[in-house]
Order: sequence, then C-alpha cells, then structure tokens
Amino acid sequence: MRALPLILSVCLLAACGTTPPVRYYTLGSEGPAGTAAATSGPSLVVGPVGVPAAIDRLLIVRQVNGVRAEVAEGHRWAAPLKTEIARRVAVELARSTGNGRIVAWPQGSIAEPDMSLPIDVLRFEADGFERVTLEAVWTLRKAGKELASGRFAATEPITEPGWDGLAAAHGRLVTALARDVARTMR
Repeated sequence: MRALPLILSVCLLAACGTTPPVRYYTLGSEGPAGTAAATSGPSLVVGPVGVPAAIDRLLIVRQVNGVRAEVAEGHRWAAPLKTEIARRVAVELARSTGNGRIVAWPQGSIAEPDMSLPIDVLRFEADGFERVTLEAVWTLRKAGKELASGRFAATEPITEPGWDGLAAAHGRLVTALARDVARTMR
C-alpha cells in the first residue's frame, strides 16, 4: 500500500512537467486564391532569398527592448523563412501579374527560367507584439542582366495581439514587398 502514494506522486509530478504544444505558422496568403493564372508569359523563379542569421531558424524571433532577441520555443515557422518568403512572393506575383509561370526557389518545374528574382532581406524584425519591420533589396534579372532593382522598407502594426497577429503582420509585409516588385513588372 505504500507504493500507491509514491506512484500517485510521480504521476502528479509528471503531469506538472508537461509543456504546451508547439504552434507552427506560415506567412499565409492574402485573400482567396482566385482564378488560375495564365500559363503564358515569361517564366520567373523567385529566389534565392537571403535572411539575416539572427532569424534564419524555424523558431520565431522577436526583439524586446530594442536589444534583446527572444527566441520562442513554442512558436515556430512551418518552413524556413527564406523558403516561406520566396513562396509568398511567387504566389502574390502570379496573382497580381496573371502569369502562372512564377515559382519559388528552389524549384524543379522550370529547367531554365526566363527571369530570376533574388531577394536579400536586410531586416525582418518583430518589435515585441507592436510592429514588424521588413527591409529588403531585390533584383529582377533576365539572362544574367539586371532589368530592375529596388529597395523595399516598411513597417506593419501587429493588429491582433499574440503570435497569430505577429505571423500575420510578417505575411502582410511580404505581400507588400511582392506588390512593390509587381509594379516594375507591368
């Protein structure tokens, strides 16, 4: 009978030690997918995308008090940020230009793309749960020659408190980056 209290105590301690489930986030897609884009037009591969080493991880990172980086163990990106950024930009460019031959790097569907769009993210920071800032440089290339380039910088408020709102603000900024690029493609 003395073993029963010991077993119950061990079970109670084990229950206290459980961690909350890990939550996974994407940069999403703004609005419904809409109609399928045309398969005509020049092929374009978005990427590669470079991101700062401080955020090149699956765990979501946010700045606290401007100098401290908080790495959230229980909140992670579903894929590496460089992959998510390329995917979201490709989806938004296809949607806004009507060109269905736009894909994210790395890809295997277009052997020799007509154009490429490498993106270097200089800053993609969440300032607490207040705002997210994105600064990036992009270059649209055809046959190795620069057709257009630009520098994008914007800040987006986190309108819904918490991690869901933080991920959504990141996604809205990437959509704004894609729209910036799309303006030069018209």
